[in-house]
Amino acid sequence: MIIFLLMVIIVIPVHAFVHASGQNIVDADGIQVLRKGMGLGGWLVPEGYMLHTPGMGSPTSIRAQIVDVVGESVADEFYAAYHANYVTRADIAELAEWGFDHVRMPFHYNMFSPYRGVWNEWGFEVTDSLVAWCSAVGMHVVLDMHCAPGGQNGGPISDSDGTARLWLADTNKTHTMMIWEAIATRYADEPWIGGYDLLNEPVLPDGVTSQAFKNLYLDIATVIRAVDNNHILFIEGNWYATDFTGLTPPFDDNMAYSFHKYWSTNNLGSIASYLSMRNNFNVPLWMSETGENSNPWFHEAVELFEATNVGWCWWTTKKIDTITSPYSIPRPAAYDQLISYWDTGQNKPSASVAEAILMELAENIRTEHCSFRPGVVASLFDPDYGIQSKPFKTLKIPGTILCADYDIGNQGIAYSDLVYQTVHWDDYTAWNNGYQYRNDGVDIELDPQGTPIVGWTSDGEWLRYSFSAEEGGSYSLGLEVASLTSSGYVRLYIDGELIRSITETPITGGWQNWSILLVEDIPISIGSHKLTLEILQAGINLRTMEFSLDSSDTGIETANNFSLGQNYPNPFNGGTKIQVSTLTDEPLTIEILDLSGSIVKTFTVDKQSGVKYLDWSGIDVDGKFVPAGAYLYRARTSNDQLVKKMIFLP
Repeated sequence: MIIFLLMVIIVIPVHAFVHASGQNIVDADGIQVLRKGMGLGGWLVPEGYMLHTPGMGSPTSIRAQIVDVVGESVADEFYAAYHANYVTRADIAELAEWGFDHVRMPFHYNMFSPYRGVWNEWGFEVTDSLVAWCSAVGMHVVLDMHCAPGGQNGGPISDSDGTARLWLADTNKTHTMMIWEAIATRYADEPWIGGYDLLNEPVLPDGVTSQAFKNLYLDIATVIRAVDNNHILFIEGNWYATDFTGLTPPFDDNMAYSFHKYWSTNNLGSIASYLSMRNNFNVPLWMSETGENSNPWFHEAVELFEATNVGWCWWTTKKIDTITSPYSIPRPAAYDQLISYWDTGQNKPSASVAEAILMELAENIRTEHCSFRPGVVASLFDPDYGIQSKPFKTLKIPGTILCADYDIGNQGIAYSDLVYQTVHWDDYTAWNNGYQYRNDGVDIELDPQGTPIVGWTSDGEWLRYSFSAEEGGSYSLGLEVASLTSSGYVRLYIDGELIRSITETPITGGWQNWSILLVEDIPISIGSHKLTLEILQAGINLRTMEFSLDSSDTGIETANNFSLGQNYPNPFNGGTKIQVSTLTDEPLTIEILDLSGSIVKTFTVDKQSGVKYLDWSGIDVDGKFVPAGAYLYRARTSNDQLVKKMIFLP
């Protein structure tokens, strides 16, 4: 008897994968992908600037410092906890909820490198997990060789020893090719891999030509294509992914050019050479790394990329004591003791103390222990960010408002500050001098108790707050200020109307010596409002605003089946609102009268129309502004009437 065995070979079409299609990067359905991404920096490649270690340490030097204080075994335990806590399934799900459609996974070559002929399975296990988490929420994963054998640049980010030895030894090039071949073999048929970012931020040493640069890319592409024709190859330029000399024209049918953008203006000129390359060679672009600036800069960059049809990937999810990432990792209580030893070599902590500090750090890395920076996420995704301000926190009065809790929104929308971004690294100016709490142009530091305070104020700056008054009435405001030798001059506006001018704030003799400036008789109606704090003359720190209700007044009087509320704002100049409600069977008439009783404006509210807000801008029936002064407004039916007073100040 002859038995025939039928082998079924499942072939996944090439275009089931993320691929280049002309100038676009698309998925199996031709839909553009890799539009909004997040780089998982610091996770698998620890960087000194993120951990605040001395000398901007490389992954190898950081591990050596840790081994020095706790030994190899405890170091392994720390790194196991560090990696497990840094990025989790829940973190990936949250990125998807915010709007990211892909992540970039920076990896160190030694995660995969074979030892005595056996591949390091840990690197594949980490990648498998990440792909599973991302595919579950519809996100792609781009694999990024962040640290190549020998180092593709001379900096710590590539784990070099100060020299970019990748380019100087054929063994390092062969090692690089071997790792990419193994990765491509493993993931050739994985559709949720969004592509291979072959070398992060290469920098060619003197004497290495652009042809040698291109040749290495060609060699890597050759070994990948021998096992994987499915995935797109991302090619980064020289000098930290900014210079593509010698890398054109494209040398693969499924590739894209990947550039990075830091410390530059956000205009067409800043990316013009990349756009020309895309247009000239009909090849996609991917901006695979940017960030480390202010929220206004982030917003402008996103607008630029999206206006020019360039997908982007941010850097990065979290760092210790940061304002530029969505999450800030809290510094362990005794962390400075460890940092000081690594910096000076003196006062080495005991192994048990060092272990406690490191394991506290590994635990603090969990997202649930980090401080969230909502403005960072809003600057990337909120379509209203450049149009209107939105609450940073829920602010209610009576109560206390932190001056640092101004609204979320762009420069000129939620606040105005003279310095709000940095566009040249060689002329670096901090946008937030205190580098605490918020990633805007507003300068914020923490007082000794950890309360954020607004400082480094300049003439003409202002802050805007969305708040809700739980009760209407007359309020007192206690503004907490501090100054060294000079007074300030501030103005308060509510809903755009000037409420008070304070021409001389107290001199307290120190930036942390606080005094309460009392402002009384502020009329605030119940409901939502916008408060603007304008600094006309600077030289003061601001900490809190405490609103106290002096006399409650809803301002609403009721007659038979209708009511009339106190107008707001009052006094007013730009316009005011009058609240009325009616359940009457006949129309309700509202008349504005001068003090002689002459009617200057009339409104009619239909019967049984519920609550209405009538707008009056001080214009009479002839379309002219009435003179400044006091006016009455009257709601009446044939049987009842209610009268209130208002002040018009044009």
